[in-house]
Amino acid sequence: MSLRFVLTAFMWFATGLIAHAEGMVFKHVGNGGNCYHGCAWVKAEGEITEETPAKFTKFLEQSGGGPIMLHSTGGSFSAAMELARLIRAAGKDTMVGTSDPYYGDWYEPKEGGVCTDACAIAFLGGTQRLVGLKTFNYEFSGRLSFNRLNASEILESIAETNLTGEDLLNKQVEIGLFVNFLLEMGVSPEVYAMMADLAPGAQFEPSSQEVSDLRIATAVDIEHPWRLDQLNSGLMARTGERGEIDGLWAYCYKEFFLLARTFSKATDAGEPCTDDFCFSDDGIASVFEGARLNVGGQSYSIAHAQTLRDLFDGTKVFVSAFVPRQALESLPTATKVTLSPAEDSRVMNASATIFEWEWGSEFDPRIVDLALKNCVSG
Repeated sequence: MSLRFVLTAFMWFATGLIAHAEGMVFKHVGNGGNCYHGCAWVKAEGEITEETPAKFTKFLEQSGGGPIMLHSTGGSFSAAMELARLIRAAGKDTMVGTSDPYYGDWYEPKEGGVCTDACAIAFLGGTQRLVGLKTFNYEFSGRLSFNRLNASEILESIAETNLTGEDLLNKQVEIGLFVNFLLEMGVSPEVYAMMADLAPGAQFEPSSQEVSDLRIATAVDIEHPWRLDQLNSGLMARTGERGEIDGLWAYCYKEFFLLARTFSKATDAGEPCTDDFCFSDDGIASVFEGARLNVGGQSYSIAHAQTLRDLFDGTKVFVSAFVPRQALESLPTATKVTLSPAEDSRVMNASATIFEWEWGSEFDPRIVDLALKNCVSG
């Protein structure tokens, strides 16, 4: 008797309640943008049924790439585990989110994504996993929760046909089957303990700290370290290892404080490029006019944005802006910098990604302090 056979029988009886009337539907959608990453995704919504893994396999044969955006209140536990394995074999990332049409055939993400019960098990199949969604210029939180495992009912049911005797080592069988799956997905086996200890009808909705500690989610964004470096006659705080170009520079020039976004990619005309867009000088000026700089939970006014192209070997560029000293001083307690344009439009919001940058954790505030005490004099 194979472990997979026992596992399938074991999880068959752990199917949760679900609000969706139809089985999960997979649809490849996008927002109409022409970008390297984040403009297209797989909309996966509905109940996970026994037919879902086969439907997903067929879908992969006919459709394109992109992360799996899950929105479901559950279904078949065994099918969810099989779906998770198929997602992992396909090298797909998973997110918790939902999306709707906004114009013609184009879609945009929406708030309110949920992935509960069996869906949370399928979610674990993602190569990279994000509780919530981040795609294009959208970022929303999502709800992920695991239901209680009804171990005694499952074991009694499979005992009649597959196992015999009273000494079935019930807990060992239960733990072994599910923990084997968690380890296969790279998730902490402590998730099993959290689920098994739930009261009937309760759910385990991991906190942001538990999501990280239990390896339920993974870091989607690259963690860019900060360091101190020389800048002409002064010092600067900057992200990235030595030799890297892409990143942020925080420094002061005489009495001014500047934050710069550096780019290693540029067009032949010297326009700085992210993975999604390239920007002309006029475009940069327009998106910075009246915009606000967001450092963690704080918002600051900015001024005098400019693009410089004569750095490095002439092909690398950076965009800098004057910011208040407090903006630079708040960097160590933040993990993200974004730009909020004055005009709320898709074009302006898309262009605002020119300044967006993330790093993995807080860094030593002395790095910024030293950079601001050793300004570039000229």
